[in-house]
Amino acid sequence: MEDNNTEQNEAMLLFADISGYTQFVKKHGFEWAHGQYIISEFLKSLLNEIKEPFKVAKLEGDAIFIYMPESDHIRAAIFMDNILNFFKAFENTKNKLESVNTCKCKSCCSLDSLHLKLIIHSGKILFYNINQYQELSGLDVIMLHRLSKNSVKGKKYILITEQAFNKIGSLNDLEFIRGKEKYDEIGEIKTFIHYPNIKLNENLIYVKKPLRIIKIFFKIKLLFYSLIKVMN
Repeated sequence: MEDNNTEQNEAMLLFADISGYTQFVKKHGFEWAHGQYIISEFLKSLLNEIKEPFKVAKLEGDAIFIYMPESDHIRAAIFMDNILNFFKAFENTKNKLESVNTCKCKSCCSLDSLHLKLIIHSGKILFYNINQYQELSGLDVIMLHRLSKNSVKGKKYILITEQAFNKIGSLNDLEFIRGKEKYDEIGEIKTFIHYPNIKLNENLIYVKKPLRIIKIFFKIKLLFYSLIKVMN
């Protein structure tokens, strides 16, 4: 039997989820090699924004499960700046892909249907190991994932549970709407919703390289993903 730590730890839990992913897959199944490339680019842009004290718990298809040990002092302004950086990275990546896209397949022409939603909760987690893999468990982990399916109107938003909102502290610079979700076996969860208004970075990375070269590179990547699909 594995010798696992049974001590529960307090942590901030985050779930960065690409909304519109399921419909994106259903509509563009025949061109999914290109679709997977697009999703991978979005996930990589989000992973690049995850810095200490944030840690990646797991990649989950179209989402990233992130946590931050609560032993690290939470400063509201810095915390939210880091959170908003996820949205900036996502929107800048979308803008990049749209600007260099030369493919007319349905996947490549449907970039605008994809958005980022971020779920934030605070609670207890338990670390345990299965062979070489580390997993996180606990009721609060379940709650975080349940909250990704909610009644919020909109595709791009931050949902923070009341429990996490109180831990973060003052967020006077941002406008939040009170809400609540209800789940069987969990009950009612009070929430705060923020709809970020992200301005794109107009001085994107690509000004350093001729656009024609970027478009050629984009085509090569799409071809590479298509070949992998054929070989599999």
